[in-house]
Amino acid sequence: MNQNKLYNTLEIPGSFLVPGFSIYALEIIKEKQKWFYIGMTGDPHYPSTRSAYYRLVGHLELNKRSTQNQLRIAMKGKLGINNDEDFKNITLRMHHYPIPGFKRLADKLSDKEAVKRLKQTPAYKEYKEIQQKVLALENALIFELKDKLLNKTTGKSIKQETIPCPEIYRSILELVNNG
Repeated sequence: MNQNKLYNTLEIPGSFLVPGFSIYALEIIKEKQKWFYIGMTGDPHYPSTRSAYYRLVGHLELNKRSTQNQLRIAMKGKLGINNDEDFKNITLRMHHYPIPGFKRLADKLSDKEAVKRLKQTPAYKEYKEIQQKVLALENALIFELKDKLLNKTTGKSIKQETIPCPEIYRSILELVNNG
């Protein structure tokens, strides 16, 4: 960072703030080297999804008991990013790929019985179909790129002809392989 600059700017496109299905690639740049982390939005256990920005913030969560801060853990273990000074020397980019089809099923699902009833509806079955496609895309990307990622999982191999959203798949492969 330029020592004379008084401020930094963060610009967030509105699509990053809207809950919905998406795949994202987090690009971490440190000393002219790049690493990537692949993730998705769309909860497999609960009928909701988060915004891409919410997921990014969760990945950087400081709470040691957090279950969503996998990126922070990977950066500490694999990149030696342990403190505020280390964080000052990285750049983080989020490449966000929205996937159509998300419909909000309810404003609030505060009790287990409401969730249980919702899971019996056609709308929830449609939600799960799309969520499973996003999960398959994430797994295929992680499997194909696993040696270049900070992800702790290794993904799953699926047949090329069954990969959902092939244009997104190819775009992320190109980003990571040529990044």
